[in-house]
Amino acid sequence: MNRITNAVARMETQIAGKNLPAETLAKSHKSLDMDLEEYCKFQEMKSVAFLESKLTLDEAQSVYAMLGNTPEQFNSQSLAVKAVLTKLFLELLGAYISCRQTVAA
Repeated sequence: MNRITNAVARMETQIAGKNLPAETLAKSHKSLDMDLEEYCKFQEMKSVAFLESKLTLDEAQSVYAMLGNTPEQFNSQSLAVKAVLTKLFLELLGAYISCRQTVAA
């Protein structure tokens, strides 16, 4: 069971079911673009999540493949992939910040 690929499949179904105008989809797609700094941080957070067993090897490899080798490759992914990975990135950053606050206290 790969939670990442399953989430992407569910998101594709949800997006298709909404019958949104192409303009809305394009705007949403563009809003989820990553810059180089975000891309590098996500790659780092993905690796840490795997090392901490928050992601399985299969899930970590799926994220790696979906991110691609450059931010531009990620930015050209489908809206479903970008939405799922952006949500994952936010969750990983939230966990990282919580951990840092606990250590500092």
